[in-house]
Amino acid sequence: MPGEGQGEPVATYQGKTVTDVEFGKYMSLFELMSPMDAMLADAIPEYKEQILKRYILYKEYAAKANGDDRKEAAENAAEFRKNLEQMLGDESRKETIEPILEKSNLTSKEAERMMKMLISAELAIERKYEEIRDAVTEDEIRAEFEKAPSDYNIVTVRHILVATADPATGEELRTEEEALARAKEVRAKLIAGGSWDELAAEYSDDPGSKTNGGRYADERAGRWVDAFKQAANTQPVGVIGEPVLTEFGYHVILVEKREEMTYDKLPQETKDEILASIAGPRAEEAMRQELEALGIEINLPREETPSDGEDGEAEGESGADDGAGEADGAGGGSEGDAAGEAAE
Repeated sequence: MPGEGQGEPVATYQGKTVTDVEFGKYMSLFELMSPMDAMLADAIPEYKEQILKRYILYKEYAAKANGDDRKEAAENAAEFRKNLEQMLGDESRKETIEPILEKSNLTSKEAERMMKMLISAELAIERKYEEIRDAVTEDEIRAEFEKAPSDYNIVTVRHILVATADPATGEELRTEEEALARAKEVRAKLIAGGSWDELAAEYSDDPGSKTNGGRYADERAGRWVDAFKQAANTQPVGVIGEPVLTEFGYHVILVEKREEMTYDKLPQETKDEILASIAGPRAEEAMRQELEALGIEINLPREETPSDGEDGEAEGESGADDGAGEADGAGGGSEGDAAGEAAE
């Protein structure tokens, strides 16, 4: 890798090292692709350590990549370099990208090499995931379904939400008592024959359904919060139920239709989703164990912050500058995002 063997070690594992020069070049590439994450890494030492560990794991996975993966990675990395050099030739973009590269003297050729390694690793990880996914049995998928079969019921409902807080801002709209009274009021109007379209438009605080009569059609019950899901699964079809309290407020619910699912009735798409919910955590655990087995020891230098010096102590005592650093860095993402286009 670029910078390998140059500078001081910042990580050791299984007789191998990553130096500050090598990791610095990677962090420049990382900033090009993920400017906001790079900003967080500068602010949070523990996060930078995680990035370093993941970099090492990627190096190990890249070494396991097969010939087809490496060929694909080489082609994509070459395209990345081409895009990067085109952007460097654009004066409007060069002024934001070049300083990132200059932090570690990262060249476009070095960026291509690192990108090839990263893509090779991603492809190898994808193959590892496929192995884990393919090992999941039908019995395991069925057992996962049986943990909460009603979550897979397909339900069409109408509802009117009388919220206690604004869904967009979180500001209080009304108390629970006021919300309940309003919910009972609209329920009475519905029972008396009022129009769902008109009353949802007037009363509902749910932006996702107030303009279509409060209707959610053919939804999987498990997508809803528990109290709403319970009502959708148990309330008699065609009956406007008593107001149901959730963390959002009170809901007046009408179940229009409900199909209770069994495992044998599940569409393949849903079975595939269950499979992924099993395989995903297993793959994450496998990677965690592999990372642990590497025995990585981190020796990243601590970045000096104002609080480390005398001036910082004075600022810390006064508290006047609390949070200013976060505000200063907030605009960095927009510049880095343009650089990230080279990775697309």
